[in-house]
Amino acid sequence: MKSSLVLISLLLISLASAQSDKNVENHQFKINFLFPGIIYEVGIQKNSTLKFKLGAAFVLGLHSESDVDFGFFPFVETQYRRYYNFNRRLKKGKNIESNTANYVGLTTVYTIGNAVLGDYNIANSNNFFVGPIYGLQRTYKRGFNFGIEFGAGYFNNNRGQGLNIGADFTIGWVLGKNRNR
Repeated sequence: MKSSLVLISLLLISLASAQSDKNVENHQFKINFLFPGIIYEVGIQKNSTLKFKLGAAFVLGLHSESDVDFGFFPFVETQYRRYYNFNRRLKKGKNIESNTANYVGLTTVYTIGNAVLGDYNIANSNNFFVGPIYGLQRTYKRGFNFGIEFGAGYFNNNRGQGLNIGADFTIGWVLGKNRNR
C-alpha cells in the first residue's frame, strides 16, 4: 500500500515536471500548530499539487451509545489536490499566493502505532483512511495560513472497516519566500 502511493506520487511528479505556467507553487513548506505537523506541497500541474504531511491526528471513535474513545496518533498523509477557482479569484482581484484557493482531491492517511495520548487503541499493521475530499486554504501576509477540509472514505483498523467521515483543520505558517515558481 505505502509503496504504491510513493510510486504513484513519483510518477505524477515526473509526468508533470515540464509544466511551467502553473498557478500553484512549485514547492511549499508549512507548519501546522493546531494539530502539530509539517506539510510539504509540490506543484505537479497547472492547478494540481501533491501534499505530504507528518503530524499528530485526533481520532474520535463512536462505537456504541456509551463507548466513545479518542486518541492523538502520529500519522503520514499523502494527498492529491486539484485547485479549481484560481481564475475566479484573480478576476475578483483576490490573492492566489501560496495556493490560496478551494480544491477537491483524494487523501490517504496512515496512522502509526498506538495513541500518544488518549484511550483509543487501533494498533495494527493496516490503520488507514482513503477517500475524496473538498477543502480550502488561505494564506495571508507574513505567511499565516489556515485550511479546512472534509470528506468521506474507507477506513480499516483493528476495530473494523467501512465508510467514515474525515475532517482536517490547519492553522500555521508557510515557511520561506512566497511564489517560488
